[in-house]
Formats: sequence, structure tokens, C-alpha cells
Amino acid sequence: MMTYDGLETCIINNQSLVEEESGTSRGDECSTDLLDDDAFLRCSSSRDVSESFSSKSLPRKTSSDDWDFERSPKHLYRKEKPGYALCCSDVTDMKEKFSKLLLGEDVTGGCNGVQTALALSNAITHLATSIFGELWKLEPLSEDKKQRWRREMDWLLSPTNYMIELVPAKQDGENGRSLEIMTPRARPDIHMNLPALRKLDSMLIETLDSAVNTEFWYSEVGRKAEGKNKITRESKRWWLPSPKVPKPGLSSSGRKKLVEEGNVVYQIFKAAKSINHNVLLEMPIPTIIKDALHKTSLGDDLYKMLASESVSVDEIFVSLRLVTEHAALEIVNRLEAAIYAWKERITEEASSGKPEISRIELLINRAERLNDQIKSKFSNLPQSFLDATKIQYGKDIGHAILEAYSRILANLAFRILNKIEEILQEDALSNPTSLGSNELSRIPDWLIIYNINKANNGTRTS
Repeated sequence: MMTYDGLETCIINNQSLVEEESGTSRGDECSTDLLDDDAFLRCSSSRDVSESFSSKSLPRKTSSDDWDFERSPKHLYRKEKPGYALCCSDVTDMKEKFSKLLLGEDVTGGCNGVQTALALSNAITHLATSIFGELWKLEPLSEDKKQRWRREMDWLLSPTNYMIELVPAKQDGENGRSLEIMTPRARPDIHMNLPALRKLDSMLIETLDSAVNTEFWYSEVGRKAEGKNKITRESKRWWLPSPKVPKPGLSSSGRKKLVEEGNVVYQIFKAAKSINHNVLLEMPIPTIIKDALHKTSLGDDLYKMLASESVSVDEIFVSLRLVTEHAALEIVNRLEAAIYAWKERITEEASSGKPEISRIELLINRAERLNDQIKSKFSNLPQSFLDATKIQYGKDIGHAILEAYSRILANLAFRILNKIEEILQEDALSNPTSLGSNELSRIPDWLIIYNINKANNGTRTS
């Protein structure tokens, strides 16, 4: 384990690297195939994703029987160059942050600290809230906030530099014998998902940075003071800055640029949500809540509809008449509890060979399809009870980091979409022909889907 003194020396030594390379974005190390090709035309060039693994994470070769690091993939152990300036005060901040993490957020140093995984997850969430919590306008972040975001996220992601797995391999010994040894390899989920999230992070920051010299602007006077209660959503948020556009509306080029940015951000949103969903699926269900899941009632009406093959999943979804997030989240919680209970029942009855198993598998399949359809309709739905407890009681630090990082990026993308939609809505009010009924083909698909989600979700955008 590296001590604080070792970390301090490491940071100070990295200052010399800054002089060799300036202005490098933290998210430029890699690219991802999760987005459309068009979305990456605006992205920076990529580097080898494997540069994020440090050689200091592994011991050196001490004998012929030990691992042969001369033959192992050295690119796993290179030190990543920071793209920001570092000073001694940063070391003090780093010590304070990691001290709180080691204390498990219990400043008394007692036994009430949380798991390291949860502490890291909370730290990433709190950092994102402090940086993006007041994103009321579509405008670049201040340089201080961008530097702090890059610097502190690098600190919080640093444990992933030392996450490896050992895999069997053969090595020729000095006496000519072939030895089977364990060689280090990057942890697959970290190696695949973290570079993708870094790229998504970089693309979102670039989207905000591009909002300069725009045709729109913001009025600091609240909507209520102006008497512009055009819609219920605006009247409930009268204290926020309102976007303004010229009298004739945005130009064709300005509108096209906003729509294209919205397309990219929507793809980022879907990619981040997909990574978050997959990570949550890999996280184990805590034992402490298993009894509670078994006792959760699905409801007679919903159970009968799922058990009846004559009723399709689409018909079940329509019959639920879900209007609010609260109602949707309640159904999701009940479905996930029932799915878990049914899967446990299949495991218990598999050895007995009862014919009832096929019926339970049908219920699971239909319940999962209905659950996915609800989450697709309410794309920014809050975490379900099952997902929240997985995070709370999870012990896998890699899962905790990937889940928190993907979640805050999805939330940031949704907030940016909200700002773009507000500007396009203001443009439509200023110039009704800009997106008129005779030009519906010009309305981007993401805006139609987004407005449907927002109508169902209410006004929540965080």
C-alpha cells in the first residue's frame, strides 16, 4: 500500500510531466464504440487505454520462479500523465479527502464508518453535486471548477490503477523447464468501462465548453417577475434564469448546431445508462434484504395479468396507467422483488424436477420485459430499492466506482439535454415556423423521446 508520503512524492514528481504536455484532457485517453460514429467526429484523439495502470501497483521480480515482468505486458504499469497543474496545496487536499475515505466518513475514527466502496461512491456523488449542482445555464464551466473536477476525479479513480486479476500462463525457466505461473492482467470490467466513461466525461465537458458566442442568452430576472408563466413547468421554477433568443428566432445554423449537440448528448446519456445498468446487474444482492424481498407482494391484479398469456406485456403496461415517477418506481420495486423471489424458487425446486418451473420462468420473462419497458419509458427514474441497497451494502470497490461514475454522467447528460430543450422551446415560441407542423421531420428523435419522458417524470431534471 502506498503511504501518504509516497503519494505526495508521486504528485510532486508529476509536476515535471506537466511542462512536457499542456492542456491534455483527462478524458482523451481512449474512445468507445458505445456511441454512433457521428458522435465522435467532435472528440479529441485517443491514446492507449491501458496507460491508466501504474507499475507501482505490482512488486518487482525477485527470483526466477517469480513473475517475469520483463515478459509481461508493460503497458499495464505505465504512469498516466496529468493534464493539469499541481501544487503543494493539492497534496494537502488529497490527504484530507483520502483520510475521510479511510475513516469511512466517520470523523470520530470510531466503528460507525461505512464500507470503503460506499465511501468512494458517496465521494464521487458529492463531488459531482458540488461541480454541476448549479448548472442552470448551457455555458462553459469556470476554469477552477474544471480543474477541480479533473484533479479530484483522478484521485477518486486512482484505486482502479491498481486493480488487476491473476491469470495462469506458462513461462520457460532457466533450467529449460516449463513453469505455470500467474501473470497480472487488467481487471476486465475496469479495462472496458472506465476508459469509455472517461471519454463520455470529456465529451460532456466539451459540449459545455462549446457554448460560447451563441445566439441565445439568459435573463437573470426570474420568469415570475416577467409574468411569463407560459407553462406549468416554468411557473414552478420561476427563480431560475430563463433562456432568450432573438425575435425572429435562432438562425438555421444555430438551431442545427443545438440539435446536433442534443443528438450527441442523448447518445452519451444512453451509453452511461447502459453501463450503469450492466454494473448494477453484476453487483450481488445483499443478504440483509433477501427476506424483505421474499415478503414483498406483487399484487393480485398484476400477478394475474403476468400469469395470463392472453394479455401482452404492452397491454399490461398500458393498463397500469403510470403517470408519475412515484407510481412507476413502486411498480419497479415490486417487480424486482418478485423476479428475485421467483429465481430463488427455481433454484430450490430445480433438483425436484417439478413441472411448475416452466411456469415460473414464463412469469420471470414477462416481469423482466415489463420492468425494462417501464424503465425505458421513465428513462431518468430514481434508483429502485434493490439497486440502492446493492450500492449501500456493496463491498466491491470497482463496481462502486463504475456505478457512481456512470450514474453522475447520465444525470449530467440529462441536465444538459434539459437546457438544450429549453432553448429550442424558446425558439419555437419566438418563431412558430421553426419547428412547425409542416416540418416535423426536422424535430430530432431524442427531443420527442425526451419530452415524453419529461411529461411522465414531472419536472425533475437532476
